[in-house]
Amino acid sequence: MSDLRQHYQHLRSQEHGAQYNFRKPNRFALVYPSTYELGMSSLGVQVIHSILNNRADTAAERVFIPEPDYIRKLVAQQKPIFSFETQTALNNFDIIGFSVSFESDYVNIPRTLQLANIPPLAEERTDWDPLVIAGGINISYNPEPIADFVDVFVVGEAEHTIHLLMDHFNEWKQSRAAKHELLETLATVPGLYVPSFYDVTYHDDGTIDAVTPKSGISPRIHAGAVPKLDDVETCTHIHTPNTEFANAHLIEIVRGCGRQCRFCVADYARRWPRRRSVESTLALAERARGITDRIGLVGASISDHPQIDEIASGLVARGFRISCASLRAETVRAPLLDALADSEQGTITIAPEVATEELQKVVNKAIPRDRLYYIFEEALKRDILNLRLYFLIGVPHETPEDVEAIVDMAKEMRTIVLPHAKRTGRIARISFTISPMVPKPHTPFQWVAMEPPKTISRKLDFLKREINQLGSIKVGSASARLAHQEAALARGDRRLGKVILELANGASWNQAFRQHGLTPHFYATRQRPLHEVNPWDHLDLNVKPQFLQLEFSKHEKGFMTSECDTTVCKKCGAC
Repeated sequence: MSDLRQHYQHLRSQEHGAQYNFRKPNRFALVYPSTYELGMSSLGVQVIHSILNNRADTAAERVFIPEPDYIRKLVAQQKPIFSFETQTALNNFDIIGFSVSFESDYVNIPRTLQLANIPPLAEERTDWDPLVIAGGINISYNPEPIADFVDVFVVGEAEHTIHLLMDHFNEWKQSRAAKHELLETLATVPGLYVPSFYDVTYHDDGTIDAVTPKSGISPRIHAGAVPKLDDVETCTHIHTPNTEFANAHLIEIVRGCGRQCRFCVADYARRWPRRRSVESTLALAERARGITDRIGLVGASISDHPQIDEIASGLVARGFRISCASLRAETVRAPLLDALADSEQGTITIAPEVATEELQKVVNKAIPRDRLYYIFEEALKRDILNLRLYFLIGVPHETPEDVEAIVDMAKEMRTIVLPHAKRTGRIARISFTISPMVPKPHTPFQWVAMEPPKTISRKLDFLKREINQLGSIKVGSASARLAHQEAALARGDRRLGKVILELANGASWNQAFRQHGLTPHFYATRQRPLHEVNPWDHLDLNVKPQFLQLEFSKHEKGFMTSECDTTVCKKCGAC
């Protein structure tokens, strides 16, 4: 255990911007259920940590999941997991708040509570145990798989909602009332969801019959939202070299998208795009002065910002270097490319997702190939030599020809970079990242069946083999097995809480499902009819279900049969 304390002390010594004032009445443990390096790369963790510590009544400390060697030492010495700042045992905090970004981290929620000597199941905890809450993008679209472990969920964007929660918590703590009274109050707050006040019943076939609130509780939970991005300081607050984005000051300049790509939960869960003003962006950048000159611009669609050229040029003019998340080929212009080149940014990232016009219509993301190649040629002229593309496979209605078209695009990319190499003597590096499409809640694809892992693996093997034969192009891919697990958890219901607890206690994936009479197929690779009640239907993310159904029907257009007398085709199995 002393080794872990020393490790944390070393990491803290390398941080810039951390403020410590722990003499406040409410102690909040902000848990990122993974390592320090990943947790401190999360803007969500950074922002909520700052917001809480700026309150006069709350002291927030960070908690991360140590490496396995450290965990074994904690268990051997029978010591509870502790906080990063003061090494306070987790069970001594008033509130434990999990920030959840990935389905793969679900198993670490009960595991963390067990390491803290706290009962993982909410129903087994007492008034003396900490209040356990959770938030994050996964929580916003479907918190049900971890509902057994959590007292209160923060649904939607948390920057404003967390203040409401803390205000009520502070009043309750001073009143010395029972925890149940606090939960009853929090259940009335927009953006907060108390799962114990909702009963779920099932049909004999395992599908949900109904999600029923207890008396006096709203049947729908409305997600919290930030109306103006300038109102929140979503940027790096604590700088450390020990993150994925070492030596970069991240600033969120776009939230939401609005382009309605049918597979993208970030679009539909954050329905309308909000953009940070030029003035706010430049002001947040100044906070990095003296710490780093690298500004990372973050958002779902950076180049769609109507003032992106002004932002990029303004930052460079002030002596900063910029980098960007994935760009849209249609909206990238010369000033942005010039600013990236002046910043010595060596990589351009664009996500075509699919390589044929037919699938572009299915996913509702049309990027003209000529425009894509033009952007890469313009990047090469500016000595931006790393060209990175992201693709999806397993998209509905995908054919072998659609998969082969990704190989054709790789061949065409080589015809762009080879003449440049001969002319300049500088070799560009192309990388293709290929991921299985995982159907996510609150998107038009929430009803579709994910392709089985074996089918996906065959496609991945084909693409790797064919593209690697070309030379000069690097191919990376996600795991078909892990993507299948992600899909099962993403579209899961409350019964998966038992499965997750088994996984936390060391059971294998298939064993954990079998022990509770469940199958991953039911959640991941089963086509769902439109009339089925989904586990997440009682969450209102400001997107009407009818709109999602309309978008779903659009992707099926052209595949309907004359025998089908409904608005949904027979091929999809939803009739």
